[in-house]
Amino acid sequence: MISVAQIRDFLVKGCSLVTILIYLLIAGLLVAAAVVGAVEAIQLLKIAAQTPTQETMTAALQSILLIIVIATLIDMVRSYVTFGRVLVRPILIAGITTMVRRLLVTSPSFLDIVGITIIILGLTVAMIYLGREDRTVTKFLSGDKDALENEAVKASEPKTGSK
Repeated sequence: MISVAQIRDFLVKGCSLVTILIYLLIAGLLVAAAVVGAVEAIQLLKIAAQTPTQETMTAALQSILLIIVIATLIDMVRSYVTFGRVLVRPILIAGITTMVRRLLVTSPSFLDIVGITIIILGLTVAMIYLGREDRTVTKFLSGDKDALENEAVKASEPKTGSK
């Protein structure tokens, strides 16, 4: 007779497998988008080299920044498949890149520039503080015990002021 615990474990493993398969499908689609984006970026760079205007350079830059966003999303999927957890750092990097892209590509008003700058600063601060946790979790999940012990020692050392 099958117990309730065995059924629960089977369902949990099945759901985890389905989630991983969905993330792998997403990763495949992101890689395809990155390849298409890279081909477009190369074409736009050729056009920009022939006629270096602000419009052609902006289009090429927009295409390159989009590839960076896609690459960070692929990294996020990789971290989920590898560690079973979505790390915050790739999402924050994608957000910062998207905001920079918006600043460079669109023609924002002064208030838009101030707002986007505040968002970029907020994402950067979040990346610094939350990124530390991601690095610790990644080291723990990958089994790098020496690096974890070194981080614990550094965290426990008293902070000294600059001389």
